[in-house]
Amino acid sequence: MAIPPSIPRFLLPRAPLRLGPQPRAFLALQPATHLRHASASGSALSEEFRRRQAAQRAKATPVIPQPDKYRPPSHSKRTPNRQTGSSIYGPPLTEADLKRMANKKYPNMMSPEGSFSYWFWHDKAIHIWIIFSILVSLSGYAWYLEFITTTIYADELPTRKELLHHPVESIRQFGKVYKKHVERRSNYCVQQRLRAAEEIEKRKAFRAEREAEAEARGEEYVTDPRYYVGDDGVRRRRVKRWFGIWE
Repeated sequence: MAIPPSIPRFLLPRAPLRLGPQPRAFLALQPATHLRHASASGSALSEEFRRRQAAQRAKATPVIPQPDKYRPPSHSKRTPNRQTGSSIYGPPLTEADLKRMANKKYPNMMSPEGSFSYWFWHDKAIHIWIIFSILVSLSGYAWYLEFITTTIYADELPTRKELLHHPVESIRQFGKVYKKHVERRSNYCVQQRLRAAEEIEKRKAFRAEREAEAEARGEEYVTDPRYYVGDDGVRRRRVKRWFGIWE
């Protein structure tokens, strides 16, 4: 008895899709062929297919050599640069090449050694001098503004025109005005200290009179424990201190 041909199921024609049940007459007209699913085991494969599959697996992957005519300089026959540690293609550099590359100015890169810009960016002394010059200039300008806004002798200061025409005399006049300003501020500070000392003595004398009056009446002079008198004679309220530091 002849074996029907083996046809994969996905190659067979499909019947029209119907929602209802198919008649038995249509099922009887279908050819009696042997169905083989696509997921069939290897034993069902033909001998020719297995032979071709084994030959394809045994065959090595062909590698076509690259001709030297079309080989770029970055892919030479030598060892790759990422393995040798060198990032320069071509022949090794000579001393003249290294010196020329060290003194060459490349775009978007730092200046080469020996140039003025290289010295300016890498010299520490010039940077320290610039920083201190800026700080001294700012402090001098702040001192001058504070002096001309607080002194009462601003009218006696030399003008810019006098400074340009007579610089020596203008500097001397400025020194005299500044000396008078310092003397006035010193006298003002001395008067403030004397006034504060006088106030302290007055408070102490007032407290002594109150104590003498209490003793004359036979009473005890009791001070309020919520207040205390400091070294400057000022009566202040006692504040609770946390850890003896904060009030």
